[in-house]
Amino acid sequence: MRDSTQTQSSASPTHVRAANPEETFNPAEIIESLPEDATPAQQDSAVQTRLPERAKVRSTRPDTLNLPGWHIPTGKISLSTLPSCQKDEGFFQHNAAYHPEIPARPFGKSAEPLPYLLRNDNWVTGILLCCFLVVLSILANNKKDIRKHLQDFFLNKTEKNQLFDTKTGQEMRHTVFLYLQTGLLAGLIYFDYTQSVRDLFMSPVSPHALLGIHIAICWFFLGLKQVVYAFVNWIFFDKERRKTWGESYSFLVSAEGILLFPLALVMVYFNLPASQVLFYSILLLIFIKLLLFYKTFCIFFHNFHGFLHLIAYFCALEILPVLGLWQALEYTNDILL
Repeated sequence: MRDSTQTQSSASPTHVRAANPEETFNPAEIIESLPEDATPAQQDSAVQTRLPERAKVRSTRPDTLNLPGWHIPTGKISLSTLPSCQKDEGFFQHNAAYHPEIPARPFGKSAEPLPYLLRNDNWVTGILLCCFLVVLSILANNKKDIRKHLQDFFLNKTEKNQLFDTKTGQEMRHTVFLYLQTGLLAGLIYFDYTQSVRDLFMSPVSPHALLGIHIAICWFFLGLKQVVYAFVNWIFFDKERRKTWGESYSFLVSAEGILLFPLALVMVYFNLPASQVLFYSILLLIFIKLLLFYKTFCIFFHNFHGFLHLIAYFCALEILPVLGLWQALEYTNDILL
């Protein structure tokens, strides 16, 4: 039976004798040599103190990662034995942009990224400025033509000398520009509406691409409507009435592009809510459609018995295409966003 002094010295892990490399490592004998009241922690400490040393063998495989200090020989470490990334010049010593002599201290503070805004886009500002200048030039240089179109539209003048007048090249260029401006402003308004109802901050499509797609769809819609109108009117009506109606339709689309321009400016630069922009756009669209309905009735269906034909004609070529345009834009957003 062991005495108390021997029991205390055997139980303490700090007094266990060091492992002899010539002895055979046997954990069971080490645990049996401890007193019966030794805790598991004391038993584990005693076993660890008797663990034999393991030989440290470095790998002979090639270093593909260029780990710093991997090929350092055992013994005293000198500066010449360190790899280049551990020296004073650093890892980027061969980089042309590395200048350790220039102090680089971070300044400023972290900021949150802002969402895309039309008023902060230089391209949108430049395009709107060009449209503004061109519209001013058209209004200033064509006052007589605009007054003549207004008189012909509301007074329903259909004399022969007016029916066979041909437009000049300048008038055709102005009409084409105002057509394009109408599609451009419609795309801008719908893009602003999309920003209000959808989160575009993490969108996989850039804002410029989405805005360009909206504008392209509106341009395609206006061009397709012009082709469909020309085909349907060619089937049912004579040349004189087709020409009169075509001039009236072009005048209304051009007027729509001019009237949408102030609304687009207020929307972009004065942060007008998208709901109000959409409301005013619908009111303007209804006003233009009522004028077109009146002109269609005066030219094609001026008799009362043709009123039902007028309803069918107007719904098929005006109401349904507008609803189709809205669905096409919504479907495009569902695919891209």
